[in-house]
Amino acid sequence: MRRIAIFMTISLAALPAFAQKQMKVKSKAEGAAVNAMLTSQDPDARIKAADDLITKYADTEFKPYALYLEADAYAQKNDPDKAIVFGEQALEADPKSYQSAVLLCKMYANTTHANDLDKADKIAKIDKYGQQALTNLASAEKPNANLSDADWTNVKNDLMGQAYFGLGIAAVYSNKVDDANTDFQKVAEMDSDPTDLIRAGRAYLDVKKPDQAIPLFDKVLSSATAPAQIKTIATNDKTRAQSMIKK
Repeated sequence: MRRIAIFMTISLAALPAFAQKQMKVKSKAEGAAVNAMLTSQDPDARIKAADDLITKYADTEFKPYALYLEADAYAQKNDPDKAIVFGEQALEADPKSYQSAVLLCKMYANTTHANDLDKADKIAKIDKYGQQALTNLASAEKPNANLSDADWTNVKNDLMGQAYFGLGIAAVYSNKVDDANTDFQKVAEMDSDPTDLIRAGRAYLDVKKPDQAIPLFDKVLSSATAPAQIKTIATNDKTRAQSMIKK
């Protein structure tokens, strides 16, 4: 799970400009704890710093964001179960958190497969969090005055693209091909991460629809920004899809 760089490293004086809404620290010590969390260099350090902040300052206004950062860190560690736990806590603490809603939508999407016994429940969660993310983003205000309007639009589009990725996955596993293709077209237009299109194509392969998967892999291959390594993966997946059609 990538992090969206809409914030910046802060000093105590700049704290109110950090995160989705204006937040303030109540003491210099709390400010130091927040800075430790925001400037942590790896997921494990970020998890520890977020835990320390919430434990020492239970009434901190940064609690929802700290919980989101923990969820995001666990996503980076490829631990979707804990990412979901902390993501749901973050969204409960701040129902307007579009970042938490997007994260949860993608975590459930990335862990759904055709033969899951709890597939229906996962699809419901994807739809719930995906729609919540889009609703929250529609009314979201620019979180940082130093962020240009153009950059803020790009950030929102990228987050919306990620939500549409999740909704498209839910549509694939609900056998709603037209809806899935519509969602994935929005992914191609808005989502800056080409690996989401690869995951979308693999979902189609999972439900034995290789003809629907190939155009998604082609979009990655035609991307001007996709790294060579990602295009190699897309090429291999396209070859696999073509072999499924031949059979």
